[in-house]
Amino acid sequence: MDRRLDAVRLHPTCGRLEGALHEFGSLILPTECVVCELPDSSLCAGCAATLRRATVRPFRAEHGAEALPEAVCGLGAAGPDADGFSPLPVVAAGSYARALSAALLAFKNHGHTDIGRWLQAALAGALHEARGTLCAEAAEVLLVPVPARGASTRRRGYDPLSLLLGGLDRRAELPAGTSVAAAVRIGWRPRTAWTLTSGGRTQKALGRQGRRQNLVGSMEAAPLMRLISPGRACLIVDDVLTTGATIAETARVLRNAGAVVSGAVVIAATPAPRGKENGSAR
Repeated sequence: MDRRLDAVRLHPTCGRLEGALHEFGSLILPTECVVCELPDSSLCAGCAATLRRATVRPFRAEHGAEALPEAVCGLGAAGPDADGFSPLPVVAAGSYARALSAALLAFKNHGHTDIGRWLQAALAGALHEARGTLCAEAAEVLLVPVPARGASTRRRGYDPLSLLLGGLDRRAELPAGTSVAAAVRIGWRPRTAWTLTSGGRTQKALGRQGRRQNLVGSMEAAPLMRLISPGRACLIVDDVLTTGATIAETARVLRNAGAVVSGAVVIAATPAPRGKENGSAR
């Protein structure tokens, strides 16, 4: 059914109708580019080209994300840092800079789902890179999205990651041998646990251990987890890599269930702190 709907949508007649409706809508509800504010389009041709150039070369982005968990020995680890710690490998589609950051924020927080296709293309490139470099030997790989909080999903009216991954899945644009599995969900944790762990400080104010501990216990296995056999290779999928704490908590739940977390994939990675840059970025 989804394939038939996509075929209808890609028909030239549907394209002309969509263009006419877009022109009519721009008269009734004017819109502007989320990056440069040029009128008549949520993402103008120039900024779309900039976004494509910014995400054409996925790169390794784990160094500098201080709350990431440790990598499994031999599974794509880039080598230990100055403290002898080998972080979980993370492949990013691009850096969290002007065009990509503006597009992500507009898509996530301002209802601009019409620019999702550009973000899907960026995510697909990073997924293919990670599939080929982090778990090439695995016959099947599960793509596990970091779960969204219920309040955030209700406020937006959609789950951004599920929307992006679902579109790629319907159009058969995911890497060969991969499937999406929402195997982790937000769990219930007493408020006092966060207070005792973090002292009320924000994630940014905490160090590597503090950031990890601040989220420990905030996620749990979803019912779908029972279908994951021990030893199954998984890639965690998130939108933005900052500290890596949410990826670490997702990895904890998966590893406790016996899954092998080969790495993570993000659409954008924030720049590593000065002195943390690593030559693995390409």
